[in-house]
This record gives sequence, C-alpha cells and structure tokens, in this order.
Amino acid sequence: MNCDYSPYSLPTIDFVGGSTQKLVFHTFFSQNKKPFDLSSCTASFALINFVNKNGSPLIAKPMEVSKSEDGDGTVTNVLRVVLLPEETVDLVGKFIYQITIQDISGEIEIPDQGIIRIANNINKSFPH
Repeated sequence: MNCDYSPYSLPTIDFVGGSTQKLVFHTFFSQNKKPFDLSSCTASFALINFVNKNGSPLIAKPMEVSKSEDGDGTVTNVLRVVLLPEETVDLVGKFIYQITIQDISGEIEIPDQGIIRIANNINKSFPH
C-alpha cells in the first residue's frame, strides 16, 4: 500500500455558504485522457464533513449527465450538480465531496474525492 495516497484528487472548491453553486465536472480516462462516455450512466454527488468521514452525507443528490459544450459536443462526458442556497447556508468548514457513477450494468465507479471549503455566511437571514 502506498502511504502517500490521497483520495482528494478532484478539484478543491471554495465558496460562501448559502450561495448557489453550479458545479461541472468533465470525465476522462486516466490513461489516454480521452473523454469518458457517460451516456448510459447515472451519477450522484455527496458531501460529508471532513471531521466526520464515517458519518452520513449532509448532501446527497443526483447529477445531470450531459454532452460537452466544448469541441464538437458529441461526447456525453459532463456531470453537473447545483448546490442550492438552503443546502449550504448553515455549513461552515472543510468538507469532502464524492462523485459516484453507475453504468447500465450496475457497475460502480468512484473517481476519488475532493475537498470543499465553505466560508461562514455572515448574513444568513437574507433574503428572509
């Protein structure tokens, strides 16, 4: 086992809690960097507190699978998820996010994890 392994190879994301976050991930094969076709796949996004890695996700929701908007747009290799203000307004600190992909045969792929740092929203009552 490699002691230097870190599962946090997905991009680090920083934002203020309570802001709308439109997250977009492009999928590629790790060896040849060609687009990974997700056309027959489903995917989900999950977020958990960094200090409670064995707990339940604070957010778990399906991701949209779509075609790439760059290039010729023929490969379905983009995953999208929107974090709504009410989902993150009370979150502060360091979190882990994970994307889980399931293909049509039921096989599961988890392309590592990433870090999300959420800054405290100092005006949580707006616009209420």
